[in-house]
Amino acid sequence: MKKSTEKLIAFLENYNRWRRSSYLYEQPVPEELGQCLDQAVDLLKKMTWQPMETAPQDRQFLGAWGSTEGTVQGYDVYKFIGDGLYESMNASDDRLPTKFYKIFAWQDIPKYANETNAE
Repeated sequence: MKKSTEKLIAFLENYNRWRRSSYLYEQPVPEELGQCLDQAVDLLKKMTWQPMETAPQDRQFLGAWGSTEGTVQGYDVYKFIGDGLYESMNASDDRLPTKFYKIFAWQDIPKYANETNAE
């Protein structure tokens, strides 16, 4: 059962207070603790830039792009279009990598609508 981000934070903070011997907090149910830790790890993974070798081919993602010399120049939403190419969702004629530009890293796009479905 997924929790909203706010409830997840509160649960983990309460767990930490209990773990540090605060008598005001009850021991959490181990199964719920495990689920909350899994959810927190998933959230952290989504906030971390990932190498392009692991970029998704089945969904859009946020990409950091720039010159092939290594200078990040911006961010855009991309999708995989095949043959190692990614297309910008903001300009359909922008495809990377090219001779001069490439995408350095990717990150999932947060889906805030799912927050309302959480406990």
